[in-house]
Amino acid sequence: LPSFFLALPLHTITIHKLQPSFSLAAFSPPIPSITMWSSFLLLTIILSYHFTKAAGWSWNPMSSVGKAPRLSGQATASIKNNGVLLFGGLTGAAGSPTTNDLWYFDCTTDEWTELLSDMAPRVRMYAASAMIGTKFFIFGGWDPMEPGSGGEFLDDIWSFDWTTKMWSEEKAKLSFPVSRHAAATVGDDMVIIHTYKGVFTFKDGVLTEQTTKGDAPDSLSMCAMTAIGNKVVVFGGSDNNQHMSSEVYVLDTTNWAWTKLENQREEDGPAAMASASMAPLTQDRCIVFGGAGLAPTGYEGGYGLLPSDDTWTCIISEKDVEWERIEFDKRPEGRVAASLNCLGEGRFLLQGGYDPVLKATFGKPWILSTD
Repeated sequence: LPSFFLALPLHTITIHKLQPSFSLAAFSPPIPSITMWSSFLLLTIILSYHFTKAAGWSWNPMSSVGKAPRLSGQATASIKNNGVLLFGGLTGAAGSPTTNDLWYFDCTTDEWTELLSDMAPRVRMYAASAMIGTKFFIFGGWDPMEPGSGGEFLDDIWSFDWTTKMWSEEKAKLSFPVSRHAAATVGDDMVIIHTYKGVFTFKDGVLTEQTTKGDAPDSLSMCAMTAIGNKVVVFGGSDNNQHMSSEVYVLDTTNWAWTKLENQREEDGPAAMASASMAPLTQDRCIVFGGAGLAPTGYEGGYGLLPSDDTWTCIISEKDVEWERIEFDKRPEGRVAASLNCLGEGRFLLQGGYDPVLKATFGKPWILSTD
């Protein structure tokens, strides 16, 4: 292999259309030669990664109506049976302007529309967001302000009413300014907010610090998170020392107990990473795309981040997680801080995101079809 491949984690080496349909146990060479044993070892390494080319699944770039927003680190939520809202985010490379624009994607017409308002939250990126009924909520975030200033972390909560198309600042505030946290709606009327300091609930306009028990993803930010039924699933993330996680945690909101899931096949699953995108597929299955891990040389101020272009599904059980990597003939470029939203009928919209190697922000929408 070329020397630059040797510096990469094995999971970044892509093998297309690999569909093993036989067992290595069936191999019984009567006279093992060096060549045969070398082939056996190579196949063992390759097949230890659970690759699947799922029938009917595909990634396709979308030719949408209207200009799609070029963003990363945006807040987002799906409007049931309607479309997707995107707010804020970075508009280009690091140091480029951050916006407070609000965009709507209509999943029936594939059309993008910028929603204008006389009053809107200040510019920000890395806010958490979720939908309750017809209201789109954003929680905190970070305003980079002038380059070199360090910016300002935010603790405000805003809502956009889809019926009136108006923004309102909520009376409640987060317990501390925070960004790179995550939120998900559980049931019809409650948002779960995960931060590096713990869990909060937001219901009926009231923010409450929620006591939990069990093995929790404490100290982690930049996690991927989604809700399935009455549970919240959290994957990956990074602490303030750039130590990344490959673990999956589940919070059961009926008893507020965290469970750190065991990987059913230790050799499977994504590497430790942060800022991946996640969406629910079924009541026990999630989709994970992208994210970035660390190069062997370390973080290096962000230059050591390796973006992933892998698509995974994870099947959640009471104590275990089973990962499956899906292979595609074509797929989006690797990225962090993108949004992945369910559009219904087996379609998911991937929008925006940032390539830490190329220092580029993406604008081309991609559609994942799972039917």
